[in-house]
Amino acid sequence: MTPTHSGADLSALAELLCTADPAGFLAGTYERAPLRVQARGRDFTGLISIAAIDDLIARQPFYEGEISLARSAPKVGPGDYLREGQADRGAIARLFQQGATIILPQLHRRVRALAAYCRSLEAIFSAHVQTNIYLTPASAQGFETHYDNHDVFVLQVEGTKRWRLYDSPAGVPFRGERFTPGQYAPGEPSEDFVLQPGDVLYVPRGMMHDAISEPGAPSLHITTGILVKTWADFLLEAVSEAALKAPELRRSLPPGHHRDDFDRSVLRERFEAALEAARETADLDAVADLFADTFLRTRQPDLAGAIAGGPVTQETRIRRRPLVQLRLADADESHLALVAPGGEILFDKPAEQALDAFLAGDVLGADDFAALGPDRGIEAIERLIAFGVAERV
Repeated sequence: MTPTHSGADLSALAELLCTADPAGFLAGTYERAPLRVQARGRDFTGLISIAAIDDLIARQPFYEGEISLARSAPKVGPGDYLREGQADRGAIARLFQQGATIILPQLHRRVRALAAYCRSLEAIFSAHVQTNIYLTPASAQGFETHYDNHDVFVLQVEGTKRWRLYDSPAGVPFRGERFTPGQYAPGEPSEDFVLQPGDVLYVPRGMMHDAISEPGAPSLHITTGILVKTWADFLLEAVSEAALKAPELRRSLPPGHHRDDFDRSVLRERFEAALEAARETADLDAVADLFADTFLRTRQPDLAGAIAGGPVTQETRIRRRPLVQLRLADADESHLALVAPGGEILFDKPAEQALDAFLAGDVLGADDFAALGPDRGIEAIERLIAFGVAERV
């Protein structure tokens, strides 16, 4: 069955891919085939630029894990640019001059525009979205031919880069399955092209590729990684959930199953019985709720304006912050849980009507939470602002 996306806001994906049919991409291309979008003249420098990277490296400290360098040959190691775990700015600049690519992983944690871009895609893919920034000198190559274990969207920001795409010998790799150089021969390229500023390239995980910057100027691109949960993850959790209710799933394997002469037909018979027990007892709604809540809680909250806005008064008006993903659920008989980035916010049950209106995008004030009791409305507004789910109007 092909997943449907009716009701979902796919506008961020439509804008990224310059398409009027983002649902068609998700149904027919996503995880299956590469896609190149030529959009000459589109400007991505509002997300990041070479000038902004120059300023960040010059002014802010970077530590191990926050910056790295790569060069296809000769290789570059952490000892070439780290001093006691902190980036050596001079060494980084010198290595860049000598052909090394500067890589800034997780830069969306520092740059607000990148964070908003990631949140817009997280709302579509129900997955963690991250950015890795690659600044490559002219006529240089950071990595040899390889594949990634997650799908990526490449946004060409400045300069130009030649890309070559190959086959997908590893199929769809697991998250955490690292590429091993020499394990697969890439063969001949299936596609060979140059990305210009404003172009976007989608590469499904497992597809081998390489890239080299064109002569004349450095190349800057954003690699957007989509870190999905898989059906294997869901099935493992469903079986674990079923085991809480099905004692046969908790019984031991037959004694002697390790021996060469063991009759494995017994294993197959019990395996089928175990699968049937899991199928009958697994609560798929509970597992789906767990995945949804875990996804929401592990997003980074957006707290901009939570402190600088001043005190909340009876006249303060708020609305749901754009791009924030929320879910309202029962916590217990007396409380509701607003599941949000960073955790959950508990409210007394009488707040349900106001919270439903808040989730729908209505503008609210303290009076809308009057059902909570005297003076509780201001507290409710304060908490929604403090935890980054609401913004002032």
